[in-house]
Amino acid sequence: MKIKKSLFFLLFILCLGSCSGPYFLEFTEFSSGWENTETAEFNFKGGLSPKNMSLILRHNNDYDYANIFLILELNSTLSLVQTDTLEFLLSNPNGQWLGDKKLTLIEHKLPYQQSIILAKDSLYTLRVRTSMRLNGQVKPIVNLEGIIGLGLLIEEENKE
Repeated sequence: MKIKKSLFFLLFILCLGSCSGPYFLEFTEFSSGWENTETAEFNFKGGLSPKNMSLILRHNNDYDYANIFLILELNSTLSLVQTDTLEFLLSNPNGQWLGDKKLTLIEHKLPYQQSIILAKDSLYTLRVRTSMRLNGQVKPIVNLEGIIGLGLLIEEENKE
């Protein structure tokens, strides 16, 4: 009986050691939509191994658009790394959401950077803001109703 308990304990410890969580995961919540003057900011440290960075966008059925345009600015303590304006599709042409739907919440995992190597001793800041406009309009949409939150997920790159 002692051997069975010891083997179970050993397997349990091995499983815990091999199950790795994300390198970084943080969310910014929006109480009444995402205003175009609001910036989501994430601060994190670099590391030696390649990382995959994704944004996690959460919205409800009040979000009226099939896509979202985001301006992303990645800075390190040493310099500006890069600025991007990216479009992410959120629904099919027939209006069906592409993300995971959980009751009234839809969650999208939006890939941002793949196999990025972040300097080990550097601190990084990712700032994200919206850049949505109606077709033919110059003025931005003031508030994206239905956006609940935005998260940054950084995972160790899988070498399979």
